[in-house]
Amino acid sequence: MKKIILGLGIGIGIFCVFYFLPIFEREKPKISLPEESLSIGSRSIIKVQLQDNFGLKDLRVFITQKGVSKEVYSERFPKGIKEKQLEITLKPKELDLSEGEASLIVEVQDTSFWRIGKGNRSSVIFPVFLDFTPPQLELISFTRYIYQNGSGAVVFKTSDDAHEAGIKVGKCFFKAYPERIQNGTLWKCLFGIPFLCESSQAVVLAKDKAGNEAIWALPYVILSRKIKEDKVSISEDFINTKVYSLLPPDKKNLSSEEAFKYVNEDLRFQNDAFIQNLTTDSTPQILWKGAFLQLPNSKVMATFGDQRTYLYNGQIIGKSVHLALDLATSANSPVICANDGVVKFIGDMGIYGNTVIIDHGFGLMTLYAHLSSWTVKEGQEVKKGEIIGYTGATGFAGGDHLHFAVMLSGYPVDPVEWLDQKWLNERILSVLSVEQ
Repeated sequence: MKKIILGLGIGIGIFCVFYFLPIFEREKPKISLPEESLSIGSRSIIKVQLQDNFGLKDLRVFITQKGVSKEVYSERFPKGIKEKQLEITLKPKELDLSEGEASLIVEVQDTSFWRIGKGNRSSVIFPVFLDFTPPQLELISFTRYIYQNGSGAVVFKTSDDAHEAGIKVGKCFFKAYPERIQNGTLWKCLFGIPFLCESSQAVVLAKDKAGNEAIWALPYVILSRKIKEDKVSISEDFINTKVYSLLPPDKKNLSSEEAFKYVNEDLRFQNDAFIQNLTTDSTPQILWKGAFLQLPNSKVMATFGDQRTYLYNGQIIGKSVHLALDLATSANSPVICANDGVVKFIGDMGIYGNTVIIDHGFGLMTLYAHLSSWTVKEGQEVKKGEIIGYTGATGFAGGDHLHFAVMLSGYPVDPVEWLDQKWLNERILSVLSVEQ
């Protein structure tokens, strides 16, 4: 009897040891999709989030429709992966699936030794809708003649299923703003042809929630504009007083040439990326009225697109392309807001120094840089001609002036057009059917 009890005790002990060992973990993997309802087009990307405390082993994804199941993705994970976010490309049309309701099945297994080494398995079914039909698209009006680095406008109509729309120029996307109308949606967009887009071909693009795209080439005529080339000599004093002051602590030991290269290239890239990211989110209404104002009594010292070559001790140490107007007047002169809007940003912006950015709505913003000081705060409504700061030489500036930039959907365009009421009437307002 004692032997039987002892044997049972040992058996229970061994069972308990194995039952509670971490390798016999019994919690199932977790599966989630960010979207609550999912439409899948002829080519769609879905995001799947997986998590397991012991470790993920493999994943399989299926689409099931009318009793037919098609595997669309599978992956086996390296050892030790506990969390994974995947972007999975689906092409259901190529699998002979049809439009309509379907199910997306996601199965994942972990590396636990539970179930005699088979591990824990989770399977989640997500209802989806297969949609292979792109939105209908109709071009209404557009700016026919546009200068290189200049701006234009377009109006187009789509069917109600269009979820996102705009103008795509090379790698740049200019957001369009919707207005619900009878039998569809009317979209209006301000866009540019800046050299940064690496193309001058523009297309109207409308996309539905399933990712289906309708595209229409915009038949505009691009006009050339002469680009100015400048050589700028960099002095030792500029290196010491301007360049080194812009370096982060871990870069203070760089040589003069390396320091200039870092500020002119790396820091400029960081600042421009920050500005672009900041200025893509705009008020969906037009706030501006009429032509934009130039800094009073100012002279244009540099134009948009100027190609600059920097020389130090007679040697080329860098290049840049100017993305604004440089306007000079008396030192510490009042800087006025070029048009009605809302203050989007105030602060020190690296090479641009003290900077104010104004949102004028519809993707249009203006930037005022190298200020000695500002007189406004973020979120403040400002009026055309209102003083927002004073000129200065902060940042990467060689002297007191205003760096004045215009941006559409985060991309810089030539500001000079926006100062011209005749151009504004003919190329923008008449296209948008806006009366001011």
